[in-house]
Amino acid sequence: MLTALCFSSVRARAESGDSAMAQSLFDQGKELLAAGHVAEACPKLEESQRLEPRSGTLINLASCYERAGRLASAWSTYLEAATASKASGNAERETVARERAAALAPRLSKLIIAVAPALKGLPGLEIRRDGVVVGEPAWGVALPSDSGAHEVVAHAPGHEPFQAKVSVVGEAQTATVNVPELALSSPSVTPAGVGAGPPTGEASPTTRSGLGGARVAALVTGSVGIVALGVGTAFGIASKSKHDEAAKYCSGAACVDDRGVIAGNAAQSDGNISTVLMIVGGVAFATGVTLWLTAPSRSSDAPSAQLGLGLGTLQVKGAF
Repeated sequence: MLTALCFSSVRARAESGDSAMAQSLFDQGKELLAAGHVAEACPKLEESQRLEPRSGTLINLASCYERAGRLASAWSTYLEAATASKASGNAERETVARERAAALAPRLSKLIIAVAPALKGLPGLEIRRDGVVVGEPAWGVALPSDSGAHEVVAHAPGHEPFQAKVSVVGEAQTATVNVPELALSSPSVTPAGVGAGPPTGEASPTTRSGLGGARVAALVTGSVGIVALGVGTAFGIASKSKHDEAAKYCSGAACVDDRGVIAGNAAQSDGNISTVLMIVGGVAFATGVTLWLTAPSRSSDAPSAQLGLGLGTLQVKGAF
């Protein structure tokens, strides 16, 4: 329960940081857009929307796409903004978004992917446009597309892949890509010895190195412990720093400034996380060492054991 509460606190602070970052990126994107720097503005608004989805950000992003000549992207983003605005009860913003989408609709260019009838029903057939899968219901349909170059790829198991590039130029244009029947691929011949396992009776690289399953488990468990100890130490240092900050404004439980209360709460939260991680890390590291020392011994284990324990000692010294 304590661990869940600690990590919930960390997650809440991370979300708060995402919100602040999203607002900063949104402000930067609007400034760049107002200054005419469209190419720089759109990525800022995209990242802001990813961090904190908002209908207002969507409308500005759609406007950025429109000014960049990406009309299909602008049209679909306006519609997405209208849906989000309706869900949030912002009728005025919904109306604006739908009106702008409707104004763009006659200007949209389209791309049709015409698939050969023989390909329908072919097991494992997958068709992608610019890396995005195009399902069978969309085959032969005039799909809104941004101006510029587009790549259509089709592939199926046991068949040669098909690839084509097409350019959509201007507004209200329609381009077509015809996907033909795919040719059967030639069976590949693997040279003798290539990709084959070790001959019968020959030890595998893992066996020759002496690292059996127990030693691998020991290394993994010990590494997890070292990482947990390192992170726990970092939270401990952060807790101490925030405790010192709180002491500037508080005397015991009495605080003369809200900054002291905030710093004190943060110090307690970080301290709890540090305690949990140090306990988990210590147990995991001790378990890893025990597994290593109790693993079945092999003639080639000595160098590996010395190296593994040596690395573990160096890591622990670094953490503490």
